[in-house]
Amino acid sequence: MAISRKLQQQMAEGGWIRKMFEEGIALRKRFGESNVFDLTLGNPVMEPPDQFRQELRRLVNEPSAGMHRYMPNAGYPETRAAVAEHLSSVTGLPFTQNEVVMTCGAAGGINVVLKTILEAGDEVIIFSPYFVEYIYYIDNAQGIPRIVPSDSQFVPDLKIIEGDR
Repeated sequence: MAISRKLQQQMAEGGWIRKMFEEGIALRKRFGESNVFDLTLGNPVMEPPDQFRQELRRLVNEPSAGMHRYMPNAGYPETRAAVAEHLSSVTGLPFTQNEVVMTCGAAGGINVVLKTILEAGDEVIIFSPYFVEYIYYIDNAQGIPRIVPSDSQFVPDLKIIEGDR
């Protein structure tokens, strides 16, 4: 089976995020674990709280019927309702579970949103500095990334966006 030229090129180049991950490993070996803070791939810098471990033990010892089945595509309704309630309390806006879709990580969510709203050839503005994988997400949705630099306070240059430069 043939692999597209585009995917062959991406495989040869490798993803930036993976390169950053591998560099983090090399830096920890070189300078020691305590001297390198690895935030690549969303790696946390702290361990989960004891309550998390306790809940995992409870689930192992007291499994509920059906807990290993697929969930609804948008996520569990009770989880979406809890997120909506929290968003409402923080923002003052009337969110309901119907406005919340759960995804497996930010990458999944961004890919779903871009596939939903972009038409092939639509431009997407990315403010620099940016997460390097955004380029792949936009490309996956057949969009065109347009990188706009920002100053030392991360304020973008609006003249570039307006097309004056």
